[in-house]
Amino acid sequence: MKLTLLMVLIVCGNVVIGKPSEAQEQSKYNNDPFTKPGIITPLTLPDSWPINIHRNPHNLSPDDTITKLVVLGTGMPLPNPYRSGPGYALVINGYPYLVDAGEGIWRSIARAALVNGDEFTLGLSPEKLQYLFVTHLHEDHTVGIPSLLLNPFKLNIPTSKEIYGPTGIHDMVSHIVAAWKVDIASEISDGYDPEGGKATGHDIDFENSGIVFKDDNVTVEAFRTIHGRLEDTFAYRFTTKDRIVAFTGDGGPYHQGIVDAAMNADVLVAEAATEENILYAPWGGDTVAEKKKEIFRFHFSPTVLARIANEAKVKVIVLSHEQNYNSGEEYDALGLVNEIVAAGFKGTIYSALDADVY
Repeated sequence: MKLTLLMVLIVCGNVVIGKPSEAQEQSKYNNDPFTKPGIITPLTLPDSWPINIHRNPHNLSPDDTITKLVVLGTGMPLPNPYRSGPGYALVINGYPYLVDAGEGIWRSIARAALVNGDEFTLGLSPEKLQYLFVTHLHEDHTVGIPSLLLNPFKLNIPTSKEIYGPTGIHDMVSHIVAAWKVDIASEISDGYDPEGGKATGHDIDFENSGIVFKDDNVTVEAFRTIHGRLEDTFAYRFTTKDRIVAFTGDGGPYHQGIVDAAMNADVLVAEAATEENILYAPWGGDTVAEKKKEIFRFHFSPTVLARIANEAKVKVIVLSHEQNYNSGEEYDALGLVNEIVAAGFKGTIYSALDADVY
């Protein structure tokens, strides 16, 4: 039986294979125009082939929760036309709180609404897009900020943006506003509300952790992490009335801060890179040893992520920003998920697609 005809869930460390529901029929991506590459480059990685997308987006969120995790973008820096850059929204009581703003976030917000219906059309309404929390200042997690700021402004929506992130986010936001000053001034001169073209960056500077934001819906805490040589990177913990959702951002070596951020989380949004097939990674060195040394400075190995999630007693991992490298002939959409399960993770794990809801 072909994998594309299955809905596959990894539950309690076991692979459970069952018949697809009506909403989980064979992936419609399989019908996209496609020429199988004879040359594998960063533009043609097997993860980007439409024939390797094994399902359509799904909504697995509990019916009775007020807290919905909307996956906006699951991509990594290497280009994949089926995955926007990293971005997520927690819709709480119908109000969105965004985490990271990768390439294509404005369009991925629209796609999530189109896939999931009126609840999310309302929950992701442009006039509500006020709060963004950035895990770290690498380009692939921040390049969407200009469109997140300026596109709603073009609808004459008077919602300024409050953007929280590591030290440097204040300057980044200020420079974005300055870089588009001609555009903003033109819109204002045409009668558009100037409030919609405003944004403020709030630098986070805790020694270890602290509360970043709080309102009637949510308390947001930031926890220091390690990602390459960046001085400031953060995981976030969102606590609402009925769920705890944590975001690791990009990882690296084991770090107690991520365990603390994820402790007893209902959902942990995390990333990882394959160890079993790391030889196929198009960066990091020429040998397996070189690639492991370099790549795992920046990203979780399956072993590290499984350890963190088990120690934190995480119920569900939503895996995004996957570096699931492989050969074109042996590609397995769930290969990285299976590595994390084999490394000992005891909970439930999903390999996310853009527009999923959990």
